[in-house]
Amino acid sequence: MSVPRRNVLFALNMIFPLICGLIIYVTKAENSYVSDVFCGLRSTIKPIDYPPLIRNHACDFLWAYAMFFCFRLTLGDKLKGKHEVTVIAVTCTVAIILELIQLLDSIHGTFDPLDIAVELLAAFVALFITQILERRFKNEE
Repeated sequence: MSVPRRNVLFALNMIFPLICGLIIYVTKAENSYVSDVFCGLRSTIKPIDYPPLIRNHACDFLWAYAMFFCFRLTLGDKLKGKHEVTVIAVTCTVAIILELIQLLDSIHGTFDPLDIAVELLAAFVALFITQILERRFKNEE
């Protein structure tokens, strides 16, 4: 059984951003929950003082972007074309909810409305890239 090339590209668009986000979390100067998990690795590397845009928002962008492709892969071809509205809606809803629950005292995290904007931007960038990829594969068929 062969995996369609489109799905391979979608998987790469999910995995590569998550790896990049992990690298940022582990190498940035500030501690985070993710960096605490990798404290052994973190103690062996010199922290990087990223610019504020990367330090504060890149990981949010990357995980939301990856989440879109995760949903697209999971939900499959049933949702391509006009039904991709479902994928973008689910991605945006989950991103907003996960950011809003940080307002609760029982959930650790820092609520930032700008994070919501960055995550929504990531979802729409992922949608745009998906449309480009779909068009490319349609032309190849």
